Amino acid sequence: MKPVIFNGHSGWLHPADGNNGVVLCNPFGHEALWLHRAMRELTDRLVARGVPVLRFDYRGTGDSIDGQTLLRPSEWADEVLEAIAYLKSVTAVEQVSLAGFRLGATVAALAARRCDIKSIAMLAPVRSLRLFLREMNALQRIWLEGACVGQDEVTPPGARDFMGHRVSAEALETIGSLDLCDEPMLPAQRILIAHSGQPDGSRTLSAHYELNGAFVESVDFENYAQLLQTSWLSELPETLLNKVADWLSTDVEPCVHAPKATVDANPVLVTASAIEYPLQLRERGIFSVLCEPATRSPTDEPPPVLLIANTAATHHVGDGRFGVELSRALADRGFASLRVDARGLGDSHYAASGHPGQTVLDAIGADLSWAADWLIERGYRDIVVFGICSGAYTALQATRLNRARAVRGLVMVNPSAFVLPDGCTMQGAAERRLGSPRTYLRSLMRVEKWMEVMRGNARLGLALRTIWRHAAAHAQDLAAAWSGEKLCPPTDRSKVRALFQRLDATGVHVRLLFSAQDHSIGQFHLHFGMHGRLMEKLARAQASIVSNMDHEVLSRIARQNVTAVCEEVLRTTHLAAAANGKVTTVVRKRGGPPIEEYSPPADTSATKARSRIANRKSPLSPTSRRTKDSA
Repeated sequence: MKPVIFNGHSGWLHPADGNNGVVLCNPFGHEALWLHRAMRELTDRLVARGVPVLRFDYRGTGDSIDGQTLLRPSEWADEVLEAIAYLKSVTAVEQVSLAGFRLGATVAALAARRCDIKSIAMLAPVRSLRLFLREMNALQRIWLEGACVGQDEVTPPGARDFMGHRVSAEALETIGSLDLCDEPMLPAQRILIAHSGQPDGSRTLSAHYELNGAFVESVDFENYAQLLQTSWLSELPETLLNKVADWLSTDVEPCVHAPKATVDANPVLVTASAIEYPLQLRERGIFSVLCEPATRSPTDEPPPVLLIANTAATHHVGDGRFGVELSRALADRGFASLRVDARGLGDSHYAASGHPGQTVLDAIGADLSWAADWLIERGYRDIVVFGICSGAYTALQATRLNRARAVRGLVMVNPSAFVLPDGCTMQGAAERRLGSPRTYLRSLMRVEKWMEVMRGNARLGLALRTIWRHAAAHAQDLAAAWSGEKLCPPTDRSKVRALFQRLDATGVHVRLLFSAQDHSIGQFHLHFGMHGRLMEKLARAQASIVSNMDHEVLSRIARQNVTAVCEEVLRTTHLAAAANGKVTTVVRKRGGPPIEEYSPPADTSATKARSRIANRKSPLSPTSRRTKDSA
């Protein structure tokens, strides 16, 4: 497969010798992340049957150009037509079919009415946009209630927010009344519809197309509920993918014509603030996107760089597209970044093998460490590793494993763990999630909680096990320290503190960022004491609670806060390295002074974001509503 750039779209061309090609149409928002692996797997099956495939991101989504300020789904059908034209030009296929999951199937149907399509595969299609938007609105409300992002999270006029994606309200109004059963024109004469078993109207849609003269093949979408969930839990519908691949590859013959255009071997995406290079690091089997400031000239020294880890099994785009937004925001401020898909995830070479939930987290850390060395070999010196949730843990492991000590900074957001057993997988890490003992103790002191226990509405098992685990760990830690580790071997607490002490001694600047009610605060208390008092002994490590931040960092305000912290660490590590005489790099903010002299004006967005971050040395709140409710 080859990364491609066309008309501001980022995508993948999967070559094959067949004369019939397929364009895959992405679903919307978080569903595009959850279904990314299924789209990749369907592509691999089609290529194995001789069908060339083009996958691509709409403008404003994925790795594609940002386009306008807000997403405009009403224009996605036009972008599908651009993708069809591009596929025909670089493969010389004679006919093109379309395929898509969920809203991607609807977009494919709208595009197919405006061009000559051989066939269309609609997998759990969205028949009614009105019902789909109602569902998205409900999910957004549920997220807002659970994320506790506060009243500051306000959607501006003319926009709608859906799980981190900001969409044009005008564009939604344009398509909001669309119902495919009201469309008299067929998308194609040959149609496959996979029915999810949900009350989505797909059976009615099949009858509608048959009534209008189309040949419709209906199949069951097995494992639909198991597929449509967060990436590390998602289970592939193997039988369905094979059926769809067989159906789309019917009558495929070898192509006899030469393509009109060639695929650029080194594609480049240019935005207003950044230049991005999709890279296949074949020696490691890793895919990545290198993002550099648009103002950097070839003669400039490489700028400080942020190495961005996968969040669980989500590919390098990040939840709510935060990976891309973070990269381009930092490029606008003079910094580079590398978004990485570790092996077994996203678009990496081995992503099609194995279940992502069984991916070993330490292996991801090793891939990140290798990526840091790769950056060093290309002249970068000031490297900061960034990760959210399990990505924070793998970022910590990358910093620990890096023998070349190329990593100068580390930003961990809501880390899922600080230490895990060797060979621990994503699934294993999720099963080990612990709560905060202080939260449980406070909960057990409430009369109403004991009334719930007596009525059988709450159980004490988890609370008691958590309190015992923390107390035992504390006792073992004291015994090991008193005896010089003769009575007890080193505990997880001592190992974590020793690791952070070593990082601090070697000059690594560490920032730990927590949501106010995140379960990860309990782990922080376990290893560094209540309120993180033991971390205050480290000169370069700081821990903060970030106001209005949810666990996945979908909040717009939280994203500004986290971006500001990343910028601060990149500048701090660069200045520290320059002071030690290790680098002579001077990074310039576009139109501004060198980094050594940089002081943002009082009204910059970065300064406003910093003002919303809690005091770095302030005690961390032990309160956690999630653990309190589960006690």
